[in-house]
Amino acid sequence: MNQRIRVFLLSILLLGTASAFSQSSASGHAPKPGMTAADSARAKECYLELRGYVRHLKGDALQSEKEIKPLDSVLITIYNGSIPYSELWTNKKGKCGFKLPLDKEFKIEISRKGFVTKSITVLTKVPNDQKTIFNFSFDVDLFEEVPGLDVNVLKNPIAKVSYNLAMEGFAYDVVYTSKINTELKKMYKEYYRLQKELEDTAHTNDSVHVDDMKLKKK
Repeated sequence: MNQRIRVFLLSILLLGTASAFSQSSASGHAPKPGMTAADSARAKECYLELRGYVRHLKGDALQSEKEIKPLDSVLITIYNGSIPYSELWTNKKGKCGFKLPLDKEFKIEISRKGFVTKSITVLTKVPNDQKTIFNFSFDVDLFEEVPGLDVNVLKNPIAKVSYNLAMEGFAYDVVYTSKINTELKKMYKEYYRLQKELEDTAHTNDSVHVDDMKLKKK
């Protein structure tokens, strides 16, 4: 009699263990190593919100002789790697805003017809224990295309943004910024020289036109 009871109890125990295993397997994918189910759910609610301000640059970008105005209708194209992810336009104040998921690499391309195109890269990878909602603001100055200006340097991003452990937030890569700024200064110097030549030529042509009109009246 005791033998039958022991067999019966053992059968119940085995069935309970199998049921628990089955429920655990059906609950979905297990969290990533080092991440609890709660961490995994919270990570989905975290993102990086970017706020951009695009401006129209006129004059010498390296000196005080410059004019900066908000630039509207600028196309902001977001790439996830090489794949188009999203696009939007700046408003009348030259501003835009968008959210990016964490743990990815994006390229933000800023363009408008008649102007040079610039881009920045954003790496949104963040340690699991520091994931939350982040904010980052950036300014970009675009200038009109000028015949003869070498803009090959703009094939590279003008800035790189990533998570900074010390700051516990997103920041520019200062080493890269310092390096690219050296090349950008050369381009801006040439841009200002060509722009001034165009303005001087236009002024001369206007003066000649006025003189011709005066001669015709005589």
